[in-house]
Amino acid sequence: MQVGKIKSIFLQVARPVVLLGATAVCCMPQSVNAEDGHWTTTWATAVEDIRSGFWMADGYFPPKPLAQNTCRMFVRTSVGGELVRFRFSNAYGTSPVTINSAHFALAADTDSSATDGDINTDTDTTLKFCGVPGTVIPPGGVVYSDPVKFNLSPLSLVAISIQYGKIADDPVSGHRGSRTTSFFADGKAVSASDMTGAVKKDVWYTLTGIEVMAPMSSKTVIAMGDSITDGNGTLYNYHTRWTDFLATRLAGNAPTEGIGVANMGIGGSGAGMALDRLKRDVLDQGAARWMVIFIGVNDIVYGNAQASSLISSYTDMANQAHAAGLKVYGATITPMGNAANASQKAVRQDVNTWIRTTALSSGIFDGCIDFDATMRDPSNPEFTLPAYRKDDLHMNPTGYEAMADSIDLSLFVDP
Repeated sequence: MQVGKIKSIFLQVARPVVLLGATAVCCMPQSVNAEDGHWTTTWATAVEDIRSGFWMADGYFPPKPLAQNTCRMFVRTSVGGELVRFRFSNAYGTSPVTINSAHFALAADTDSSATDGDINTDTDTTLKFCGVPGTVIPPGGVVYSDPVKFNLSPLSLVAISIQYGKIADDPVSGHRGSRTTSFFADGKAVSASDMTGAVKKDVWYTLTGIEVMAPMSSKTVIAMGDSITDGNGTLYNYHTRWTDFLATRLAGNAPTEGIGVANMGIGGSGAGMALDRLKRDVLDQGAARWMVIFIGVNDIVYGNAQASSLISSYTDMANQAHAAGLKVYGATITPMGNAANASQKAVRQDVNTWIRTTALSSGIFDGCIDFDATMRDPSNPEFTLPAYRKDDLHMNPTGYEAMADSIDLSLFVDP
């Protein structure tokens, strides 16, 4: 999609504002008045506290001190636009995080970030915050960059480079499941053409969202999920989550070419955790219109949850989303193979039956995406088809593509 020119854009520098609460904002973004346009999420990730959880031993802390050094991260957008802003979070921090400088640029390799962190230097762009090059994110805070005029095409591979300043503790707000390589270089390297010699690690820090000014018809699909949505089993640096394949399909389909996709999967998470993060990860996303609830494996396999518990969580999520004006689609839980016992498999079947029937007839869900029907082996329905399987719970890239291909794109066309 070539986004039409946004008309009548007026930028006014806003004064720094501090709001109290878990969603504190230390500097409001520049105000933008635009005819026929609104801020639309083109990429986002679910922020986590990397200090907590069963993954602590895996070492998701930065591979080197970030104070005064540079971290370059790569993400793939969905919908395009002509004005861009970036969101940075210190949601779980107990001390301020200082950003001395932040830049963004298109990746040199448009297909993959599996290089040495190369960027197209002709597109290198400085980000500002209330008119200045840096900012301080207070504990629990969120900061937006000032909007930048930039013709960002759909499905762009973007590099975001941050040189941190004073940090009492390394950033603890990030996302483990980046499935792309980040690069950690000494000093100020935000405009470096490549990151040859930098330390590498597959994790994102501080950056949590990108929004574009897009026509009012542009909206965003939010995928609430666990490690299957987060991309366990994907090909690192090649963007092969089911949500990536869905974004590609939406962009190539005329009625949905203006629809963005935001992946809010967190490995190891369950429906209860999804409820806790619903407002931040779904309801607060720019131009959120649809939510896909695809979560429950961890509740069943590791929490021995009963169907009634999952149904209650789904219902609460759907009610809150409906109240905010979103449509809600329930996705059936995919096969769990040998990871589940007989009683757990029965719970999965009970939940899926409810999604396909009662949830629809009662209006709790506005539609059903039957991933179970797509993934299961007809000769052994408690297992995923061998061609799609990474392990008992996760898919390989072929499986994730099949999941995306099974989705009816008309679900994302408003009447």
